[in-house]
Amino acid sequence: MGFDVAALMGLLGIGGAFTLVAMILAAWMAWRIVEKAGLPGWAGLGAVLLTLTGVGTVVPLILLWVFAFMRWPRDAVAVARAAASGAASAAPMALTPPPAAPRGWRLAGGGVTLVIDGPLNTWLLTGAPAEKPGELSVPDPSVGRPHARLLVAGERLGLEDLGTPGGTFIDGARLLPEHGPRDISAAGVIRVGTVELTLSKARAAE
Repeated sequence: MGFDVAALMGLLGIGGAFTLVAMILAAWMAWRIVEKAGLPGWAGLGAVLLTLTGVGTVVPLILLWVFAFMRWPRDAVAVARAAASGAASAAPMALTPPPAAPRGWRLAGGGVTLVIDGPLNTWLLTGAPAEKPGELSVPDPSVGRPHARLLVAGERLGLEDLGTPGGTFIDGARLLPEHGPRDISAAGVIRVGTVELTLSKARAAE
């Protein structure tokens, strides 16, 4: 007894080639839905069989098409894993050293530029030529020999007048020896004698 395809098509309500194609597409989309949902293979086979016996209108076919391409939770997990992998690969970029931070101090004016940087904590402003480590020369007759002392303490800078006739001024206010060291980290202009020096942070490359 041969297999009668026409009888099977009549049993399933299939009356034309279009219906047969629609049934095959619907079965394929049912398999796709089950696959995207992450269900076992036997569930996909069952979905295909139900689709083959339940296709009677175009509406189920449209619904299957919509559900076949919707975003499932498993897709969201895959996207999250891909994002995490990308973040991990970009992590070494954080090891790039930041630009050099400002360090030390600089006094500039009157034709001289003095950089206060290094291991020394005490620097001497003098009108004489600098001959020893820690001496900063401001060659002007109004500057004493020595004139003032600079004290470095971490990120702070102090200034002490040594009692010279020319005087020492911080932003226009006179500093006397009896005042002791004064913090000038936030000062703008330091005057020793008649020479005005602008105070600023010095870069590491200077």
